[in-house]
Amino acid sequence: MRFIKWAGVVFAMAVLAGCAHPYTVRPDLAKIQRDPSAERIDANVAYYMSSEDLDKQVTTSASGGDRVRYQPYKDIEAGFYKMLTNVFTKVSKARTPTPSPAENNAYVIQTSISTESSGSSMLWWPPSNMSMSLTCTIMDTTGRQVAQIRVTGEGKATSDEFLGHLTLTGERASEDALIKMQKALLAAPELRH
Repeated sequence: MRFIKWAGVVFAMAVLAGCAHPYTVRPDLAKIQRDPSAERIDANVAYYMSSEDLDKQVTTSASGGDRVRYQPYKDIEAGFYKMLTNVFTKVSKARTPTPSPAENNAYVIQTSISTESSGSSMLWWPPSNMSMSLTCTIMDTTGRQVAQIRVTGEGKATSDEFLGHLTLTGERASEDALIKMQKALLAAPELRH
């Protein structure tokens, strides 16, 4: 009987240690602010995120040997749109990677996201460190690549910080990536002509 209880405890620990907790890397939109001293780029742009990317689930490391599972493209899309409206005068979402010329876009922006996370807490599961690499490939209406810009956002949170906000590390990583991308796009000379 004792062996059965012990085996049950070991099995339960193995199952729990192997689980991936639902998580989000959704930024706080209030923190994605337009820099009033930076002049927006006078251009109509469309961004494209495929339905496959929006549905994509990613699993990365967390604290205590656990993992977290989230949808980076879906989570970041609203913040990405807001960031683009801080940079360009008109932004729309493209249904295809090559929108119709009738849509009158100067640029089409495709994005790629990769993430890594880790944790140092043995008591809590949320990650304490996360990085988000965000790459924007900007093409003109002929399909010619005008620019490719890559930034990496970092998010960190201590156990006492994320106890009341379990996804704080992911939120901070996406906010940092979006703010860095906003600055990089505004500073890109090839987008201003």
